[in-house]
Amino acid sequence: MLREELPRDGFVVGESTQMAYMARIGMPFYSPRSYVSPGYQGTLGYGFPTSLGLKVVNPDKEVVSISGDGGFLFGGSELSTAVQHRIGSVTLVFNDGAYGNVKRSQIHKYGGRVIGTDLHNPDFVKYAESFGVQGLRATNPEELQAALKQSFGRDLPTLVEIPVSELPSPWHLMHLPQVRG
Repeated sequence: MLREELPRDGFVVGESTQMAYMARIGMPFYSPRSYVSPGYQGTLGYGFPTSLGLKVVNPDKEVVSISGDGGFLFGGSELSTAVQHRIGSVTLVFNDGAYGNVKRSQIHKYGGRVIGTDLHNPDFVKYAESFGVQGLRATNPEELQAALKQSFGRDLPTLVEIPVSELPSPWHLMHLPQVRG
């Protein structure tokens, strides 16, 4: 869906969230450095602030950050900066109400003992709107496509909240066997 709407020369900024992991391995990119990530440093909260800087140095290109709810909240108040300086990036916030990767590990590796991973989130659309940001919610692929169309080409930021349930582990797809010697 994102690839259909994002121009070929657009940028995606990922961070420590399953959706960004999957974008890195499953989404086609047409030029070097058009997928920006912290690598394997596990820097939760990297995506949204980095997307602002990337948009400032590439004002004529579309920039999308892919964040989980927990990671986004590390720097969410920078929506104020984005509005003040008219930084028209698009932020996708996948909201599962938890630090999803950590919670899944706790459930599956530690007998379901969960501690410190559930979040009490704001309504992200209202949160965005409180800063003067266009806030949208997408609950299915068609709504996400419409939200992306409505978000690109603006000189003010957009936040799209995407409510999701617990996501499956991406690790079996990310650690694929070697196919060439």
